[in-house]
Amino acid sequence: MVLEGLRRITSIYPDLKSVARRMFVTNSFDSILASLGVAVGGYSSTVNPINLALSIAGGGLAMGVFSGMVGVYLSERAERWKELIEMEKKVASTLRGTIYWKAARLAPLYVALWSGLGVVMFPLLMAVPLLAASLTGLSILASVTVSIAVGLASLAMLGFYLGKIGGENPLLSSVRAVSMGAGGILLVYLFKLFIGALS
Repeated sequence: MVLEGLRRITSIYPDLKSVARRMFVTNSFDSILASLGVAVGGYSSTVNPINLALSIAGGGLAMGVFSGMVGVYLSERAERWKELIEMEKKVASTLRGTIYWKAARLAPLYVALWSGLGVVMFPLLMAVPLLAASLTGLSILASVTVSIAVGLASLAMLGFYLGKIGGENPLLSSVRAVSMGAGGILLVYLFKLFIGALS
């Protein structure tokens, strides 16, 4: 039933899946890079891994729910309702209760859910090694290293996926995505050194 409903909505909005895919990938990149920044910037030999995990996961949840989902929903809803109103003007009749009206209501929700998933999922994955450190006795350095590795692996998978759907070399696209993450890590690390030199 859900798949049938989605099929009917995408028949009205052929671009819906590509919009949702772009939002998922874009927000995934944002959340991973932000989480890498928190992991590198917040690391010290004395930091509590639970606190670092909560910073990463909390940022992902807050950004995912309010920006990734609510913000995207409101933006997408405005676009779809604008299209619906223009259609009503063309046919000189209300479309309330029709499949077009239902699609205008459900399409933003579909995009928002995929968008929010991209923001929330990866920070939660990156927080797992840090949470596990308090249970296993893993050192903070090791747990942060694993967390960063999870983030870079996630970027690699997203890059590979983009390469596949874009018709490019998936491995090259994967390397490009990981390089972006490595550049972010280096930037935060250098900034951390600079701040440390001033204090």
